[in-house]
Amino acid sequence: MDMNYDILSYDELPADEAAMFKADAEEAERGYTDEQLSEALKRTPGRPLAVGSTPASNVIRVRLDDERDAKLERYMRKHHMSRSNAVRTLLDKALAEI
Repeated sequence: MDMNYDILSYDELPADEAAMFKADAEEAERGYTDEQLSEALKRTPGRPLAVGSTPASNVIRVRLDDERDAKLERYMRKHHMSRSNAVRTLLDKALAEI
């Protein structure tokens, strides 16, 4: 199967996507620590079978407004986490008080 691809510039992308790609490129240009690379190699692709002491069988869908979504994106980037892992981590922090 032949596939054709178009090469786009940042100017041709929606502003939020262009900003995301630029931030990712800048992060890659700065480089990663040995620790970050080591952690990345430990991860396996796909969904985790367990994310705690029990299998990960519960799925939660939630709608976020733009402001919360942007905050979550910043948290994910700062801590080099997937969206799901960031949500789990933040839930653990919030629920630790209970």
